[in-house]
Amino acid sequence: MSVSGIRGIVGETIDPQLVAEIAWVQTLSAKKGEIIVARDTRPSGSSFAEAICKGIVAAGGKPIDIGIAPTPTACVAVKHRRASGGIIITASHNPSQYNGYKMIHSSGRLSSGEECEAVYADFREKKFSSAAISKALSEPLPAGSVETMDAIGPHLERILGEVNAAEIKKANITIAVDSINGAAGVIFPQLLSKLGVTWIGVHNKIDGDFVHNPEPRPEHLTDLSKLLRENTGLWGGFVFDPDADRLALMGEHGESVTEEMTLVLALSNRLAKKPSPVATNLSTSMMIDDVARRYKSSVIRTKIGEANVVSALLSHGCSIGGEGNGGVIYPAISTVRDGLTAMALILELMAEKKATLMQLVSQWRQYPMIKDKISCENRDPVVIIDKLADRFHNEKIDRQDGLKIIFNDGWVHVRSSNTEPIIRCIAEAETQEKALALVEMIKKAF
Repeated sequence: MSVSGIRGIVGETIDPQLVAEIAWVQTLSAKKGEIIVARDTRPSGSSFAEAICKGIVAAGGKPIDIGIAPTPTACVAVKHRRASGGIIITASHNPSQYNGYKMIHSSGRLSSGEECEAVYADFREKKFSSAAISKALSEPLPAGSVETMDAIGPHLERILGEVNAAEIKKANITIAVDSINGAAGVIFPQLLSKLGVTWIGVHNKIDGDFVHNPEPRPEHLTDLSKLLRENTGLWGGFVFDPDADRLALMGEHGESVTEEMTLVLALSNRLAKKPSPVATNLSTSMMIDDVARRYKSSVIRTKIGEANVVSALLSHGCSIGGEGNGGVIYPAISTVRDGLTAMALILELMAEKKATLMQLVSQWRQYPMIKDKISCENRDPVVIIDKLADRFHNEKIDRQDGLKIIFNDGWVHVRSSNTEPIIRCIAEAETQEKALALVEMIKKAF
């Protein structure tokens, strides 16, 4: 259990009994109201959805089962339905043997760490009836106890209301898509059809067969790269993770594109039309600062974690923000990372500029980024980071989340892992040599 939800290996650390119990507790915290239930395409998703619906019904709530749907689609559905909350059955970019459970707040955003912890605390105190849940799991769902709804329509309507569909249609764009046979497959073809965008692709079934590592990184996308190289006239490649809250990009000839570029291009579209503050986390590329400067906007940096970025977006009146992992958050559509919205914004930018993906990418200076791990076995990472802060107290530092040391030509961010006895170290600079030197500077200061 963590602030981002529950994840585990099916049959070992997560099973239908566990998710039904959590659903019971969440239903009580939501005052026994309507709960949207969605899932990605993993093989275990169907049985987990059934168990969750049974847990909700046993607790006195009303499950609204929307079936296979991306995380952002489920979040839009909660707000559209005015439901009391929602549950997404997904393990995001983890392999298919994993599954997970994310909670949605009634406002349509993912539940915060504090809100999740309140549910976990009640779960640990066993504020559910084991007997009632065991009985519910052993019997069919009562007739009429589960309702269904169209969740795709409201999400599409919101996206189409925020981009110039006529301009995109006029551009005659053709792209390639890889949705890793995940949840994006239920919606992106309809979105592209309504935008007049032609597409070809790989791995776009809706069967949960993760034929490559589902983390949308260039080294895992050899099939898409081959498709782009072998076909002329394409404008670029678009890649979703299994629950479609993140979007990665690939050049029109199969070129690798950093995942940081998704947010850069989405921001350059929106800020050119209406400058506003931008919220992002401490480890996102300083390319974001370049975009903000070009369009006379400011950047608010937050602790790592989507919920922290969303909180800053709302409190500072930001029109857009997100994370460097391909997660664009556009509150006019949804207050959650949304790969479909990111796709629409970038297609609109292509149409307006009459530019392919690599032509858009080439307009921005890219900075080398190094990600490393430093073992802190048998040592308290908090003490280590505090000592580093003392060591570099004369530099410009940010202590929101671990320690970030900021220089004119780069930065380095160190923070402890929540799951391993390591300290994560990320550095970015104007040159590869400088980024490596920043990582070595931290290692030598241990």
